[in-house]
Amino acid sequence: MPQDMKVGAIVALVQGVHRKTDKLGKIQLQKLVYFLQETGVPLDYEFEIYHYGPFSFELSDQMNFWDSLGVLSIAADPTGYGFSINVGSHGSKYRIDNKYSPRIDYVVEKFGSDSPAKLEVKSTVHFVNKVLKKQMKNLPEKLVVGKVKELKPQFTDSFISDCYQELKGLRLV
Repeated sequence: MPQDMKVGAIVALVQGVHRKTDKLGKIQLQKLVYFLQETGVPLDYEFEIYHYGPFSFELSDQMNFWDSLGVLSIAADPTGYGFSINVGSHGSKYRIDNKYSPRIDYVVEKFGSDSPAKLEVKSTVHFVNKVLKKQMKNLPEKLVVGKVKELKPQFTDSFISDCYQELKGLRLV
């Protein structure tokens, strides 16, 4: 995908999320972009498991670059924890190909109001499921939940299982 279209997709995603909630931070945006890519928008980011689930270092660098250009506005959250992301003064210059708009709307609708913790677990469940599926078909939920629990011991089995079930309902696992 050309760079200006990629920027347009991120801008459209940020705008969509802000129609649902006034809170959007770096962790949330990383996970939303992960799901956007996984639902078929060819953003070409490479994600790997990191502290808060799937993470793209390239996306992180680009977000900072876009902030410096005024495409995004990334500011320290006034509460002192995390960041607040908005569309910057130059963000409206970028557009997304209309064929991707339904996918952006889908990600915003299904994940846009999830908390950072829920997005962290959902994206990790999806990532782990995707990796394990390459090794075995018909993955039992228990195996995926167990692997996610190893990576995310701070979350309960019940919370991880609930996230798995939500993704299953969306046919994403």
